[in-house]
Amino acid sequence: MPLREGELPTSDNCDPNNPEEAWLPALVAIPGIAGAPLPLPIEYLKILATRLWDYGGPPNPDAQSTWYHPPRSGDISPMFAAGQWKDHPPEDTPGIDLTSLSKALQDEVRRQALELEGPPAPAEDGMAQESAPPAWPETIKVHYLAKKLGHTSKEVLGICAEIGVPAKTANSSIPGNRCAAIRDQLRIKAALARRNGIT
Repeated sequence: MPLREGELPTSDNCDPNNPEEAWLPALVAIPGIAGAPLPLPIEYLKILATRLWDYGGPPNPDAQSTWYHPPRSGDISPMFAAGQWKDHPPEDTPGIDLTSLSKALQDEVRRQALELEGPPAPAEDGMAQESAPPAWPETIKVHYLAKKLGHTSKEVLGICAEIGVPAKTANSSIPGNRCAAIRDQLRIKAALARRNGIT
């Protein structure tokens, strides 16, 4: 799958047979440059990737000895932290705690998640329906939230672990003010899974 505009280059979303993309994942979080994962414009990194291709051909995954680990939720600012290169592959891709971001970035992440989901289904009578945002209770059980959002308790518990909401079982109570962040993370994961053909 070719790299889409605005995506962070990874081995999952870069075409290993495209000279502009094959080496891009290796150019994320360049050593010696502090700050965001991509301190240089992606178009310039594509030029560097093409030069690497021309010099040595496509990357060899069998010879790989270092892997990129994106910033974790809970890092000072996961959208702007560089991440780390380590001698082992990451166990899984951590989520981003929306509440750790500024309001403007939270709104942008929600907008992109809704955009990935596609247009909403039309109302039955053909008229647009407007509804107030849901009013979350002060606390809510994991299993009830999962049912309300159309997901399993296991999926909700997974998101809770990613964004630092203390919950151990489906019967655990979680703060209502974290429900929107959990809902948004579930939407993002579902939209990305659909886009990548997983579901």
